Amino acid sequence: MHRSSKAQGKTGVWFLGACGAVATLTAVGGRALARGLRPPIGVLTESPLFDGLALPPLDDLVFGGHEIRNTDPHCAAHEFASNVGVIDAPLLTLLDEDLRTFGENVRPGYVVNPSEAVASLAKDGRVSRLRSPRKVVEGIQADLTEFQERNELDRVIVVNVSSTEPPGHMPIEYATLDAFEAMLDSRKPRKALTASVLHAYAAIAAGYPFINFTPSPGSTIPALVQLAEQRGVPHMGADGKTGETLVKTVLAPMFAGRSLRVLSWEGYNMLGNRDGFVLDDPKARESKTRSKDKALRQILGDDDTHSKVTIDYVPSLDDWKVAWDFIHFEGFLGARMSMQFTWQGNDSALAAPLVLDLARLAAFAQDQGESGLMTWAAAYFKSPAGVEEQGFVKQLALLEQYVAKHRASAGGRKSM
Repeated sequence: MHRSSKAQGKTGVWFLGACGAVATLTAVGGRALARGLRPPIGVLTESPLFDGLALPPLDDLVFGGHEIRNTDPHCAAHEFASNVGVIDAPLLTLLDEDLRTFGENVRPGYVVNPSEAVASLAKDGRVSRLRSPRKVVEGIQADLTEFQERNELDRVIVVNVSSTEPPGHMPIEYATLDAFEAMLDSRKPRKALTASVLHAYAAIAAGYPFINFTPSPGSTIPALVQLAEQRGVPHMGADGKTGETLVKTVLAPMFAGRSLRVLSWEGYNMLGNRDGFVLDDPKARESKTRSKDKALRQILGDDDTHSKVTIDYVPSLDDWKVAWDFIHFEGFLGARMSMQFTWQGNDSALAAPLVLDLARLAAFAQDQGESGLMTWAAAYFKSPAGVEEQGFVKQLALLEQYVAKHRASAGGRKSM
């Protein structure tokens, strides 16, 4: 580890989707790194950039969460190792006690106006039977409080890594906090209410930072942005930028910077796992493709560019995903040229280090007394709330500036 200072006490990381592939690999990887069993490749917060910042040490992270399926972290990790690779049986043997501890912190999840795919996953699962929105919120908060007290945690970060929710209209009740809270007191959840929104409200209202790693609304609706400011709670979203879109937000500024006109940008994606299964639902897929296309259009700034994102579910790929992009562009004197690239990666191995980074950064922000949107963490998201800039390099500069400011502040305090 590079840094010479650290945050005081233990930090809880509470997942929505605790036994999904991303949460499983985040917890397995976090414990493997903490015990020195694997190097911290891909974890930016373990790089020299963060020297001197009081981030929570990896060894002080405690994992828990909500899960709607009938499984546990131990079974989920062994299933991942068997079907996907990346982690192996000897590593899981060494982490057996860590996984059992994680399992003791998993509670039945909440299903609120789910898609058909999510409802099918929860059919035989351990789902809480609370029904009214206010009771769901109170149940979530009770689970978070119990998690914090039982594990003697100084802080808890809530991270949404659950299945993508279908897009819906933005009801007028989402516009203000008063209207939103009045909606919570209705007998049954309005169709606009979803698990991500209720978890975000429950977390922020209780003072817990919230990270939305999915395209779902989460904490980014106006009412919850208002709540986070009022309660002094940091939060950020939406949709982790891990693969094809990451490449797009690096490449697209190159075309704009050379004044090359992009005529068409076609992106075709194939993925397996439960994420692919859920995205096989056309409505859920719309949320994801909209998020993936938005960044490209903002960078290119040309309404005439034809762009399309396609996602197909290919069960045999499991947690591996493949993307093929075709870029047709126009250069000097109308010369038409093209570029193609293929991206192949492990979905969860790309996401897990980002989740570790974001949980630690949210804990740091809370310790600094910061609140509201963590706009300086834009580089981690496809649709960063409150940030217009979509180019990855410029987004990364926001993070570097944030770190430099706090490093200078820490240095100043030491020299006093």
